[in-house]
Amino acid sequence: MKSFIRPFVAGIAAVTAALLAPGVAHAAAPSNDDFGAATAVTALPFTASQTSSEATTAPDDPAPCGTATTWTVWYDYTATADALVRVTPSAPVAARPFVAVYTGDRGALTPVPGACAAWSNPGTATFHATAGTTYHVLLGQQFNQGDLTVAFGTVPPAPNDDFADGVPVAVPGQYAGDLTVASAEPGEVRPSCDPAADRSVWFRFTPDRTRPVSVQALADWGPGITVYRGTSPAALSEVDCVASGDRRPAVFDGVAGETYQIRVADDADAASRYDIELAVAPPLSPWIGAYPDTPTVYDDVTLTPYTGDPLRRDFVSGEVRFGDGGSAPITGAPITHRYAADGEYHVEVTGSTADGRTGTASRTLKVETHDVALSDFVVPAKARVDETKQIKVSVSNARYDETVTVTLYRLSEHGYYQQVGQSEQWVPAQAGRKVVFPFAYTYTAADVAAGKTSFKVVATIDAPYPGDARPADNELLGTTTVRAG
Repeated sequence: MKSFIRPFVAGIAAVTAALLAPGVAHAAAPSNDDFGAATAVTALPFTASQTSSEATTAPDDPAPCGTATTWTVWYDYTATADALVRVTPSAPVAARPFVAVYTGDRGALTPVPGACAAWSNPGTATFHATAGTTYHVLLGQQFNQGDLTVAFGTVPPAPNDDFADGVPVAVPGQYAGDLTVASAEPGEVRPSCDPAADRSVWFRFTPDRTRPVSVQALADWGPGITVYRGTSPAALSEVDCVASGDRRPAVFDGVAGETYQIRVADDADAASRYDIELAVAPPLSPWIGAYPDTPTVYDDVTLTPYTGDPLRRDFVSGEVRFGDGGSAPITGAPITHRYAADGEYHVEVTGSTADGRTGTASRTLKVETHDVALSDFVVPAKARVDETKQIKVSVSNARYDETVTVTLYRLSEHGYYQQVGQSEQWVPAQAGRKVVFPFAYTYTAADVAAGKTSFKVVATIDAPYPGDARPADNELLGTTTVRAG
């Protein structure tokens, strides 16, 4: 046993000694691993390559774009002039590093709005640098360590960044650009639906003919689009506005010879490349919804006019005609109507959207009221055990000939109603007439024990949905006092 332990202990000692021996060390962390030792970016353009293989994180490192990292390296850039600066990280093998830009001091860093990219493409950070300000640039990732390259450079602003430089557009047409290099001019008009969208570019459109026009962002989460009428920044009137991410196009009635300004914008954190398309807005395909769609004279029918618009715009004005001489304006509020008599009604809608498109639709609404009532329920006042007595149920009907089923129930000793009889008859529609449904019931010892028998009678009809219009008058209760002898 001793001969085995000695070599084992000796081996452990040798390994420990090797690890602790002077001159044997692991690879060092990058020189810019810590915020306080950031690599200085002395002039633009600037490119640096390094490895992040042994990079670490510090407890006070921020999370770029709110994303956790397992390593970071730092660069500092002090702007010598106002400029648009773009930081472009890349990695030949490992995943592209995240990038984020900050101002301020260690432990109190402030993210530069919009200057952050984690998993998104193209993975660059673009910001408006102010002369004399120092910008701290973080590169990091989650475990994906290896060689990386980072490039700093200036980029020109969007060519149509200013109102005066609005790009002329036509219908149909597609246009693309980059909102990360855009900005709002001092005093620039802000859209009513998206006032925080301050990375803006401008387009100018003068129709050669009058027709409805749509302006659509060609992305699921696109920028906001606002259309104005006017030719100068101080005299713009908003025509239509959709916020970023709305996924609907802006739509307006383009009048021949009028000039329209189209502002495409997003906030700093969402600004990215964009594609927009101008097209002729499609016609409406209106229809009318009714609830219930099989109403009776006792129902308040909700009539809802729909535009059937592929661009998802609602009617803002118009009229719904009920087909009985009545009508109601389209205001956005629910439209309800109660019909006084059964019949088939020709319901019509004529409406307009805010952009001036109009449409008309109609439908036939059938009002049909089936309604029978239990007019009498005669049960014996008193009975003895084993005695059989007659029970009479009367049904009245003044609307349509009906097949009526009357079911007689008895309340059991367990507290629920159990069927004890059923009868079906043809009940013609005749005001003032009653059809009698006769039943017979033999009283039992259980009835004696309870001291009484509680009955319930229910009438149902074989009619189209929804059946009887007033089921509340199709049920009655009755009681017989029962004794032993």
